Amino acid sequence: LITLQKIGKGFGADWILRNVTAGIDRQDRIGIIGENGTGKTTLLRVITGELLPDEGEISYSRNLTWGYLEQNASMETSRSAWEEMEDAYAPSLEAMRKLEEINRALALHPEDADLIQRHAEQTAIIDAQDAYNREVQIRKVLSGMAFGPDSYDKLVRVLSGGERTRLQLAKLLLQNPDLLILDEPTNHLDFETLEWLENYLKGYSGAILTVSHDRYFLDAVVNRIWELEETSISC
Repeated sequence: LITLQKIGKGFGADWILRNVTAGIDRQDRIGIIGENGTGKTTLLRVITGELLPDEGEISYSRNLTWGYLEQNASMETSRSAWEEMEDAYAPSLEAMRKLEEINRALALHPEDADLIQRHAEQTAIIDAQDAYNREVQIRKVLSGMAFGPDSYDKLVRVLSGGERTRLQLAKLLLQNPDLLILDEPTNHLDFETLEWLENYLKGYSGAILTVSHDRYFLDAVVNRIWELEETSISC
């Protein structure tokens, strides 16, 4: 999915990362560990393109999708918690709208090859997200992230910082990207919610790259470790 070749990143005269060479394959489960100040979050920000490396190159597989949970993330939106979760299905909802138009056109021209092809393309988008079952999936993930039905209509802006972080994580899980990039995802989670997240990630179909100080979480979820030390990485 991603290849890092001799990546370096500095701020002023100080190098935070240097000579970082590593790769992320499909269905990898990678945990990043290291002392404070060794560049764990910086590395994530370089991988996601938020920061440009000062040295080296990063290559990405074609059409790669990722979701990035920042540490202490803040969701700025006027939507409710439920509307924010439905937004995870935005591509499928748009595909459903297009499908209605295509179906009307097919009723008039049932043998039109272009319409048939477009119908198949939009159906594939919907099926990839299992969007017709989105309500069940949303309830499942919100429940797992400790949001009860009484919170569905709450506006995101009135939620606490911890609740917003949990809501953003829930949305990322629903989006189901090829690569989940998580910075300290166990912050703000109680034991029951943490256990649910561990079980969910064990069955996740994509790759996972996570920074965490929680070694029990890493032991439960990851199968490879990147250890940052002295501006380099040990895999």
